[in-house]
Amino acid sequence: MLKPQRLRKGDKVAIVSLSSGMLGEEKYIHKYKLGKKRLEEKFELEVIVMPNTLKGIKYIYEHPEKRAEDLMQAFQDKSIKAIICAIGGDDTIRLLPYIDYEVIKNNPKVFMGFSDTTANHFMMYKAGIVSYYGPALICDFAEYVDMYDYTENMIKDLLFEAKENYEIKKCDYWTNEHMDWCIENMNKGKVKLKDEKGYEIIQGVGKVRGKLLGGCLDAFPIYNGTEIWPTRGVER
Repeated sequence: MLKPQRLRKGDKVAIVSLSSGMLGEEKYIHKYKLGKKRLEEKFELEVIVMPNTLKGIKYIYEHPEKRAEDLMQAFQDKSIKAIICAIGGDDTIRLLPYIDYEVIKNNPKVFMGFSDTTANHFMMYKAGIVSYYGPALICDFAEYVDMYDYTENMIKDLLFEAKENYEIKKCDYWTNEHMDWCIENMNKGKVKLKDEKGYEIIQGVGKVRGKLLGGCLDAFPIYNGTEIWPTRGVER
């Protein structure tokens, strides 16, 4: 697997809407502006918006070929060093007919997102590129009041620092509070609850060894049987 180069201050990062187009809706455009500001100020990156990223839910849904075009252009653009997804959804699978895996393979760069973005991660895997299942613009970079320090530090450690190995440490807090995305809530932070348990082994004991397939489990049935579904036992 090819690993992309680490990020540096001043690098260009592209924002793409590959599933839901909600980032471009008037109701949520403040989240785009907030996420863009965080990328610029906290990470000193230059934000590039691809041509169709902010065209809204209806257009994005009706034009999977344009979503794929944004992704392919972002990979082909040598000046862009990272691609971050706006958000997930349930529609990324419709990009499949328009993906050029050779373009991805020949232009390795940081790719990050979660949820339905799992389909894109499988595309990266098929192309032989390491990708990062992690924060999306509208959810994590645009968290109201401020980003969680756990998230911010993880991004800096994993994508900017030259480390041979990375330890996933537990976060000292958590939240189960729901908060609507609206301008009125921009200055309201979620209540942080102290983590009293740490790591737990669920329904098991001891140690196991094997390959781990990660991503959004709800979306796995959509991808199973397609050209991007990882083949069991394949080594790269």
